[in-house]
Amino acid sequence: MWGILSTIFLLLYLFMSYYIGRRGWFALGKPTSRLYRTIYWGFFSLLVFSFPAAEIGQDFLPDTGGLWLTIWGGYSMVGVSYIFLLLLLIDLIRILDKGIGFVPAVIKEHKKTPLAIGAAVVIIVITTLLYGGWNARNPVVAEYALTVHKKAGPLQQLQIAMVSDIHYGEIIDIQRLNSLVKIMNELQPDIILLAGDITNGAAQQEEARKLTDVLGRLPARYGVFAVPGNHDRELRSDDSQLSHYLKEAGIKVLKDSCLKIGDSFYLIGRDYPRRQNQQGRTEIESLIKGIDSSLPLILLDHQPTDLDAAQNNGVDLQLSGHTHVGQIFPINLITGQMYELDWGMLKKGDYHLIVSSGYGTWGPPLRVGNSPEVVSITMKFNN
Repeated sequence: MWGILSTIFLLLYLFMSYYIGRRGWFALGKPTSRLYRTIYWGFFSLLVFSFPAAEIGQDFLPDTGGLWLTIWGGYSMVGVSYIFLLLLLIDLIRILDKGIGFVPAVIKEHKKTPLAIGAAVVIIVITTLLYGGWNARNPVVAEYALTVHKKAGPLQQLQIAMVSDIHYGEIIDIQRLNSLVKIMNELQPDIILLAGDITNGAAQQEEARKLTDVLGRLPARYGVFAVPGNHDRELRSDDSQLSHYLKEAGIKVLKDSCLKIGDSFYLIGRDYPRRQNQQGRTEIESLIKGIDSSLPLILLDHQPTDLDAAQNNGVDLQLSGHTHVGQIFPINLITGQMYELDWGMLKKGDYHLIVSSGYGTWGPPLRVGNSPEVVSITMKFNN
């Protein structure tokens, strides 16, 4: 499936690149000067071919060179996408104008109009990319408050901090993790929950140690708990180096298991289904069998799925991530159709779902149309 999606995206990317190159060349009047041709196609090649070059060269280039090419490739890919969308919008306006005639003649007939439109497109795209890069590095705290109509032992309320989709790796480095610890120190939560995709893939031993050394500094009265995400390859095995280091750091990874915490509430952690080898996961009904469901039930699941099962089995709060809210506008229009809720809070009777936009990034190191976040939840109980 991933191979099919990659092929479709590559074909789409090639089409967008062809469209941009051809439209730009005609907008410049197809200059005959060798200098102009060299400058134009040189810049065009730098823009278009950086992304496929990064994908091909990431396994062959030195770490530093590969990292910078990956970053530039991500920026250029998003840039190509936005240039294509803007040019497509401009061409649609031109088509409509042929039928309606709403664009003033002085604009259509002015010889510098194509150049002005091209400059405007470039300025808009560059500004958007610069904003997206800055935005991705400046997380916010998303605050929620809810009331659960259950008793929780002596607890009147619970302060939860949840973070998903850190994607620790080449882009999301130790410096970004230190910023996360600083935010958590300011929040002073009772419990910290990591809702999957802690890493961006396989983590080498040295990087796994760096990661867990920082995560081990997260402050929480009841501790730090995590569930695996689709990128957390090292957490698929309990014997992996990362699993061992997380345990040493006091972080408990829940994979289809349930814990009673402080005689006050239950925390249920679901494993990520591994579709490639048809290994499923335990149903919620089996996970909570035999527990005291009169206490609050908190479910940690990387993807915001199986909502009906969670609601029907008395889950009071489900915490998820995974969606990134599309990360790059307008992909949020797709995630909004894929999931009943791709960001924010949903309430159905006594069931609550909170989906985070995530802390890190996957692919291009940009966020446009949403912000990276740490989720802070005040959960009150009716005692």
